[in-house]
Amino acid sequence: MNKKRIIFYYKLFFAGGTEHSILKLIRKLYKNFEIFVAYDEEESTNDVLKEIAEYAEIINLNKIDSIVVDTCIWCSHPRQVPFDEFSKKIIARHYYYWCHMLLFEAYPNLEFRQDLMENMEKFICVSDVVKKNIISKYPKLEQKCEVVENYLDIQEIKRKSNEQISLNVNNQKLNIISVSRISKDKRIWKNERIMHYFR
Repeated sequence: MNKKRIIFYYKLFFAGGTEHSILKLIRKLYKNFEIFVAYDEEESTNDVLKEIAEYAEIINLNKIDSIVVDTCIWCSHPRQVPFDEFSKKIIARHYYYWCHMLLFEAYPNLEFRQDLMENMEKFICVSDVVKKNIISKYPKLEQKCEVVENYLDIQEIKRKSNEQISLNVNNQKLNIISVSRISKDKRIWKNERIMHYFR
């Protein structure tokens, strides 16, 4: 039996949380689906793409005419592509928008194009907060928004928690480490409120 074809589209790959979420999910799915991962910004790096390539075919959309799949999962990015242009490159029976961040808080002037809102069957949000962020700007999308939390590979987390690392810390002080980009939607500024209790 032919496997269903799924394509994950993310405009620019470097080494952020969205890329790692894609990697973790395709590791879970690749045995049951034929998976493709597509991008179209040439600045994309090979860091995560090398790992993804073990489970999926990597496609630079600038180098193909089109690809036909069953499902397209469009991962949110502040630089939007017109849907009518995009859908000529990736031809799918189903289109889903996967939103990993508070887009309209981080980018207040960002607008969803009308054709995007009309053609996405669902807006998959990784949390209730992300869902509320979309609905606050576009109430008409409420029925299309659905919360599906990111897949976590528990065994990988346990394995990595036992890895030895060389990190010098001062044990006389509280140490807080954030593995994320420094941006408003990460709420890192809230740590400042916490810190004064430990001074």
